[in-house]
Amino acid sequence: MYKYYKYSILFVLISVLVFVSSCTKDLGNYDYKEINEVQISGIDTTYTALLGEPFAITPELNFTKSTNGDDSQYTYEWIAFNTDLGLLSDDIKKDLAITKNLDLESLTIPPGTYKVYYRVTDTQTEVQWSKSFMLVVSSSIQRGWIVLNDDQGKARLDMVSIIDTVYQPIHDVLDYTGSALKLEGEPLNVACYSYDPQFYGVYVNTTGNGTTKIDPLTFDWEDTYRLSYEMLTNVPTDFGADFVQPIRGGESFVYKDGDVYYYYRPFSIRYGVPINYIEGEEKPFKASPFIGTGYINILYDVDNQRFVRFLQRGSSSLEMPNHNRFDYNTGKDLVFMTQTPYNRGEVFAILKDPADAKLYLARIRSDRAIGQRYYDEIPEESAQLMSQATQFAISPDYGYIFYNVGGKIYEYDFNLKTSKLMIDKGSDQITVLQFEQYSPFSKDLIVASCDANGANGKMELYTVPPVNGDLELNLSFDGFAKIVSIAFKI
Repeated sequence: MYKYYKYSILFVLISVLVFVSSCTKDLGNYDYKEINEVQISGIDTTYTALLGEPFAITPELNFTKSTNGDDSQYTYEWIAFNTDLGLLSDDIKKDLAITKNLDLESLTIPPGTYKVYYRVTDTQTEVQWSKSFMLVVSSSIQRGWIVLNDDQGKARLDMVSIIDTVYQPIHDVLDYTGSALKLEGEPLNVACYSYDPQFYGVYVNTTGNGTTKIDPLTFDWEDTYRLSYEMLTNVPTDFGADFVQPIRGGESFVYKDGDVYYYYRPFSIRYGVPINYIEGEEKPFKASPFIGTGYINILYDVDNQRFVRFLQRGSSSLEMPNHNRFDYNTGKDLVFMTQTPYNRGEVFAILKDPADAKLYLARIRSDRAIGQRYYDEIPEESAQLMSQATQFAISPDYGYIFYNVGGKIYEYDFNLKTSKLMIDKGSDQITVLQFEQYSPFSKDLIVASCDANGANGKMELYTVPPVNGDLELNLSFDGFAKIVSIAFKI
């Protein structure tokens, strides 16, 4: 056994010496050439940028053998890797450019933190040099007003972006972000609400595209964002609702041709059978496009001229409970109805008697119980003006009813039963009049206007003072076309 180990160790030592000797002799058999190495500088360690904005970096390249180098001998690439390891592999890598300098007219990668590699490759030797840096991409479209325009018969989506306290109007925001969605046909409306905890709903509705969501972070688009993919009923792929009516996060209505569909994500209730029917009745009723949303939702039955209610998680409508001020079976036409936070939550409804054209104001409690709070005729002088109105809005603080006739905006006080002229825009059109409940400016009256030709659109926000004080201009933005719809993206 001792001899076996002795000779084994001797064999290993001889083998190592022979190998070292061979390597030493072999060193003289190669002719090594120096390559033109590239030294990269002029790139910072961290950059911040805005989605949709230009972004550029000009690196400095120094060559060890040549001061200039031969650019045709090299290839270049800029590659960004999202540092969020929870992303799918297809979303981690983003190719930015294959040019020597990075010069992007519009940065289109989603908001996030990226590690970016700048790589220079010698095509003859295939040797590669690289430099890395961190890139933090923020979104200029994260928060603000979504504005849908009629630009001489064509739909155009704009935005008033809010970054901290800076307001930035972005006209044609889909082009600005490089979105795949190209709007077609006439504009109808927009809506924003938390459709899903993982996907905030920004809905755009046109006659050519139907109703579709867009990506809330990038405004990009794909076919599965269409509203038809949310519907359980058999509808065309490019299905277009008349409008999407948010109720609260994860809950909403869709209205189409007198039918109302209900969505409630926490209980996996999808838009299925219309809810505008009452069990036991022979047929569904035609619902008004005005819906009073709240903990208790109020619809108006156009066929039978009556208020009905719909409860959360329900599958059909219900008759209203007992009344004390007016009959819910009104026998009148509904002119306007909306929910407002006024007085802890009320639905305001303006009704018209078809027999004598008189107008009436009804206020219905709509928080966690239902009940009648007010009902009275609107005096003739105000009623004559109000019957010509094209837009209505209710002040959440004071319950004032704002309405416009042509370019004039009036304020109706139901306590004083009088109307007061608040704004006169002459020959200009008033195209939107609303309060945006879920926004930082929920108490400001939003007024959208344009000239008689449908151009030179403007969006203004007015503070509403108490005791019928004059409106005070808070913010103003221009550069729009004819604004047809506004929603706030949180």
